Parts: sequence; C-alpha cells; structure tokens
Amino acid sequence: MSGVLQASFRRPAQRGRSQTRLDSAVPSRNGAKRQPVKSPVASGETGGKLDGVGPSPKSPRGRNEPGDDLRRERPMLLWAPWAVLALAAVVGAILTAGSAIAIACVAVLAAATIVLGWRFGESRRTALEEEIDGRSHELRRALSELEIAQTETVRRLSMAVEFRDEDTGAHIERIGRLSTLLAEQIGMDADFCERMSHAAPLHDVGKVAIPDAILLKPGPLTAEERAIVETHAEEGHRLLRGSSSSILELATTIALSHQEKWDGTGYPRGLTGEAIPIEGRIVAIADVFDALTSDRVYRKAFPVQEAVQMMREQRGRHFDPVLLDAFMEVLDNSGPDAREKERADPDALVESALETYGTALERGDAETAEGAIATAIEDGIPATTLHGEVLAPALLRIRELRAAGEIDSERERLAKVITRRVLATLYRYMIGNAEPTRERVLLAGMQGDEHALELQMMHDQIAAAGFATVFQTDLSSESLNATATAQAPDVIVLGATDSEDPQAIALAVEELHAAHPQIPIVLGGVAVGGTMPVSQNGMRVLERIDEAVEAVEEQLATRPHAASL
Repeated sequence: MSGVLQASFRRPAQRGRSQTRLDSAVPSRNGAKRQPVKSPVASGETGGKLDGVGPSPKSPRGRNEPGDDLRRERPMLLWAPWAVLALAAVVGAILTAGSAIAIACVAVLAAATIVLGWRFGESRRTALEEEIDGRSHELRRALSELEIAQTETVRRLSMAVEFRDEDTGAHIERIGRLSTLLAEQIGMDADFCERMSHAAPLHDVGKVAIPDAILLKPGPLTAEERAIVETHAEEGHRLLRGSSSSILELATTIALSHQEKWDGTGYPRGLTGEAIPIEGRIVAIADVFDALTSDRVYRKAFPVQEAVQMMREQRGRHFDPVLLDAFMEVLDNSGPDAREKERADPDALVESALETYGTALERGDAETAEGAIATAIEDGIPATTLHGEVLAPALLRIRELRAAGEIDSERERLAKVITRRVLATLYRYMIGNAEPTRERVLLAGMQGDEHALELQMMHDQIAAAGFATVFQTDLSSESLNATATAQAPDVIVLGATDSEDPQAIALAVEELHAAHPQIPIVLGGVAVGGTMPVSQNGMRVLERIDEAVEAVEEQLATRPHAASL
C-alpha cells in the first residue's frame, strides 16, 4: 500500500487498560518472581532514562475542577454576616430589658433577616457557580484544543518521515499500534498508553537526515553507510527534544533509545538492561517484528512464525525477556495485525469502517476517522467502495443530524473538513504518479450545491481512470455555460441538489445542453444527493457514486461524432 495514504491516516490505538496487571509478579528468566514493570508515568521515576518521562502536564485526572474550593466557601461568606446581625439584634433586645412582646418582635425580625439574607446569598451563590462553570468549560475547551494541536503536530512529523520512503508510512502506523498493545499488555497506565500511540510512530523521525541514496538503497549497506544510518537515533532526539508537549517528550526518549539492546550491544549509547527506558524497549520489539514481517527493497517479508522464532532467539540479548514474553501474548491474543478474522468478510469490513468513520465524524474525531479508512484500505477495500459505501453515507448522516438539531453547524463543518482531508489523501493514493491519457472531463457543481464532496469523489474516480479532469463548484447558470465554453470538455458531469428550486436546476441543464449539444452530459442526481429529472436527450443520471467512470465511458461511446471517428 502506498505510504502516502498512511501518512495522513492515523489508526486509533486500543486504550484503557489499567495498572492492575502490574500488581501481580512477573516471572523472570531464572524462574523467580520478578518485580512488576513500573510505569514511568505512574511512578514518576526515570529509571536511568536518557530523558525522563513524567506525568502528562495536560492530564486533568485526579485534579479538582477550577473553582471547586470557591464553591464550598462562598455560601458561608454570603449569609454569615446576616446571621451575626440578627443575633446581635436579639441580644440587644434582651440586654435592654425590653418587654416580652418587644423581644418576640425583634426575634421575628431577626429570623426574617436571616431568611432574606440566606435567599439573597443563595441567589448570589447560584450566579457565581454559573460563572465558575462557564469559565471552567472555557478552560477545558482550551485544553482540548491544545491537545488536538499537539496530536496534529505529531501526525505532521510522522508524515515527514513517511514521504521519504513508501514502506515507512504503513510501518509507522503499525509501530504505534503494536507498541500501544504491548504497553497495555504489561499494564502501563492509560495516560502512558495514550501518549505511546502518538509518540511511537516518531521512532524513526531522524531518518529525514539520511540521504536517499542510503535510505532507499536496494542492496546491503557498507560499513560507512551503516554508520550514517545509525545516526538517525541521535538526529531524531535532536529534532524532538526541548518540547513542552508530553507526547513529544516521550517521542524524544523513544527516538534515542529504540535501537538499544538488552545486552548493551545496541546504539547510540550502548545502554544495558533496565537502563534502557521502558518505552524504548517496547518500541524496539514492535519495530523489529514489523520489519521482519514486511517486504523491504532488499528482501521479502519473513512468515510470522519464522519471525517469531528469530525474535525468541534474541530473548535476553536484543530484547527485554519479560517484554518479549508479553509481546508473544499480544500476538497470541490478537494475531500479528489483530484483523485476520475480519478479512474473510469484505462486507463486514465495509460495515465496520462505516460504523467507525460515521461515529468519528459525529464526534469530530479526525484521528479515528482517518484510522478507519487506513484500516479499510489495508484490508483491500477499493477506494471507490469507500467513496460510495462509507464516506458518502457518513456525510448524509451528518446532514440528517444537523437538520434534526442533534449537532451544530460547527460540528458539521468539522466533519466536512475531516472528509476533505481523507479524500485528499485517498486521491494521492489512487492517482500515484500517473499522467492523464484520456479525454477531458469537466465536473461542475452548481451554485448552492451542498454535495460538493460527493462530486469530488466522482472526480477522483474519473481522474484515477486516466481522464484529464477539470473540477469547479459553486457555478451559476451563466458561469456554468461560460466554463463549458472555455474548457471545451469531451464530457460534462454536473452535480446539483434540487432542494431549493428544482425547476431552476432543470432549466440550467436544458440551457447547458442547448448551448453545447455536442457535449454529452452526466447528471449527478442521486449520486450527489439530488433527485435530478429523468434522463432526456441522451443525458445519463447517476444513482451511485461508483458508476461515475462507467457513465463517462458510456457517454463518450455514444456521443454524436463517435461514429465518424
């Protein structure tokens, strides 16, 4: 699979295992009970690490919400003065030897004062709580936006590596996932596992400093070339260090330590045993396993069982023996990619992708949405199927939720942004380096069309079939005719939605056909969300997005001058 695809599609890692697995002793190499592996996040220790990884500065777990103390103290401050004033009134009446009636009146007045003061204080307290809640919400939103920005930065750095080497794209995705599964298997806390899923893919980011002639060399490396490649650990550390991001802090340690070996023969520092940070030991296992089971420019992939045997032979030498045993449990539980059982049923894969992608769009979760599409592509689902059976239905669902008031316009906009980014990456995957060799096709979206993304899917399929394409949207009837004249296409694919004024759209189609009778027209129709009129004058109405190429070829075959060619 193209590395370009994997750069943008980050598959979500499984999360949420607790620290409880660490409470039980882990058997050591000599059969005795070994102390549980400590989480660098949970313990706060660096354990001889090159760069200590402490608690995440952005994690709100275990902390009081802003204003909690104020909520507890304000009520007392508000009604206490009224109580003191009322008590003073009663005491004063008694000391002045007033009559029983006077004392009773003063007591009633004091009680009324207390009640009124309490009511006033309660009202003020409620107003203060609402203000505190509002500001707390703003703070949580700001923190969430910061976390999203951090994740996006990490993803962009991963892309920088991926674009150097086609294999690296898929490789870094799998490393993030395998590393997270292993961290969960040994019971690392949820925060550590969360950061590991983002940080592990950056383990080889230092390879951006390695010349292409060496990095992409198809044969064995010389000693000098090997020495240059080994500098990528230091280069990655230099690139990532100094960040305030807890994710990049963890990635810094991984970049520097993932090539270290348990027996001290690794590089760049020659660390041994538990002096190697646990995150580096985790990624080392995931990295080697994926490298052995993947094709390389200089060799074919090893079968999984053979790769496992090769790794077992390095237990206690290259790999931490306890972590290696835990990794074998991961493979036993999930298989080498945890999707073998699903691959036998393509329909189930498409349904799963739609469920995951649609839910992610509703939540505005770009990472999970992109991961769902990456997984589907790796499982062999064609891009055209993803267009018609995953992306388009998910967008339709978002529009329905917006119309029902279940999501706001901002969430709908974010869903479109995510889908547009997914389509851009899919397009690079579909097109590759191919140059158009076939006829010219104009894909035009009319003014006010809400389904430009679906029309873009049709464009991408037509371009991938080798046609030269022009894609323009938001065209008025006049500009549509002008564009057709200027571009002189062999076929026009018109997308429109008739929700506002179907007669106006039908008239625009008639005018376009009258002005350019020699140009065959394909109407988007149901494919882009509208219900365009029944096909007339040889025009084809699409009912499925994945019929776009077929429709264009059909129209080209039946155009008026085809018989004379």
